[in-house]
Amino acid sequence: MNGDYQTSETPDQNLLRGAKSIADKIDFGAILLMAKEDDYKGLEKILETGTFEKPIIKISIYKNRRGRYKGIYLWCKADLGVCRIKPLFATGWDYELISIDDTKIYIESAFPDDEED
Repeated sequence: MNGDYQTSETPDQNLLRGAKSIADKIDFGAILLMAKEDDYKGLEKILETGTFEKPIIKISIYKNRRGRYKGIYLWCKADLGVCRIKPLFATGWDYELISIDDTKIYIESAFPDDEED
């Protein structure tokens, strides 16, 4: 990332350092950032309801080919000790809450255990 990531109001492909062609080739583009005090001011209305925990990470989703969610922040809680991120809620870049379907994906092993006779 270039130095503008700290002050950008819309963290998107323009913050990438190096070859800009990478941004054109990808199907999904997101930038993971730590939430700042200015973010909490923008989220004040949402957080004061007590519905959501206070996020510490925001994922700026700026490109989502064949998807409807782009130009949004996905606000997350993180357990940095075990590298786990839990999405909490989503807003537009204007900090207005948006509704996203709660989708769960279950993956079965491609290599099921061999059964012994």
